[in-house]
Amino acid sequence: MARVLFVWEVGADYGHLMRLAVLGRELARRGHTPVLALRSLTHVQDLLADAPFTVLQAPLWTGAVSGLPPPLGPAETLLRIGFLHPSALAGLVRAWRALVGLVQPDLLVLDFAPTALLATRGLRLPRVLLGDTFALPPRQVPLPAYRWWRPEPALRLAEPERHALDGANAVLAQLGEPPLARLADLYDADETIATAHAEFDQYPGRDAAAERLHYWGVLPGLDTGVAPDWPRVEGPRVFAYLKPRSRDFDAVLDALKALPVSVALHAPGLSVAAQRRHLAANLHFHAQPLRMADVLREAAFGLCHAGANTTQALVTAGIPALLLPEHVEQMMTARRAAEAGAALVVDHEKPPPQFKRLLQRLLTEPGFTAAARAVQARHADDDPAQRAPRIVDRLLQWLPGGGAAPAA
Repeated sequence: MARVLFVWEVGADYGHLMRLAVLGRELARRGHTPVLALRSLTHVQDLLADAPFTVLQAPLWTGAVSGLPPPLGPAETLLRIGFLHPSALAGLVRAWRALVGLVQPDLLVLDFAPTALLATRGLRLPRVLLGDTFALPPRQVPLPAYRWWRPEPALRLAEPERHALDGANAVLAQLGEPPLARLADLYDADETIATAHAEFDQYPGRDAAAERLHYWGVLPGLDTGVAPDWPRVEGPRVFAYLKPRSRDFDAVLDALKALPVSVALHAPGLSVAAQRRHLAANLHFHAQPLRMADVLREAAFGLCHAGANTTQALVTAGIPALLLPEHVEQMMTARRAAEAGAALVVDHEKPPPQFKRLLQRLLTEPGFTAAARAVQARHADDDPAQRAPRIVDRLLQWLPGGGAAPAA
């Protein structure tokens, strides 16, 4: 049996942990040994208390980078996690190589882990990139801007890329490894698995075939979490996953309480005082994440911050959504859902809208549900419960004796 090291370095919330947990459980079920090196351990006890595998803290950049504007593209994100400072980056790379040496994996699976990618170049170890498409930018020079819907200054893309490439190559020189010819080469791997659907690729228009990128569908962790406790009131059921600290949290809840709907809400860390303030017959709070298998079967509408996992799970199940993105990655996902006609989007860079009016549109205009069901119909033959076993089958092809990877 083989040891598979999953690593996650950048990002937040449940999405990364959920998909790695799903794949880890499937590997363990087959007798293999998964090891997870994670950016955040915050939700490990809640979601992985009974998991049959080892969980470690990933090496992370903890320094501060000041004086930079909000990131315009992947190169600027790299500068914020150590690529601007070669000496500090070398320390992270050393830690990643030490971790790999301790675990001794037969396969490395990387979910948004660019420093681990850099560190493991040249090792005799098969590497698979996995995750939503935000962490898998198109292989072009320069790497593309995040906000593909508006023009950006060419110099703002080129200059950060030059700095990030210089930092990466300085470290590779210390390791005795060949330099990167271009920053896009950082994302070289034996396999690239996008846990996404093509119509939700956060970089529309990419040449996936040329990049050997394969879309396998979202892994929302169908059986993780608690069953939704729907209020016993008249009206459609609305699933909501919202952060209490978000700008529009109170306004959204006030609007939901004023509508004829039954709401199951997961708001991580919501205080008792806030629960009392929003107490209503049609709103039930859940301290734990809701089990998505139940949500996708029972909900009529959804509300969330446009995380890639949750948004795709909802829309591909025929459930339209009101999306409240808080940063550019979520906005990229939200725009793809809106393009499909299956979502309304609140622009976090503009003043708050009238939420009751927006929710009434989602509830009463049939086009949103029709569009979501059209997306669902396109994936009718794709059983979400079979995605993890299929991806694990693919991963196992890279293990010693597993044979050549099959065609997608």
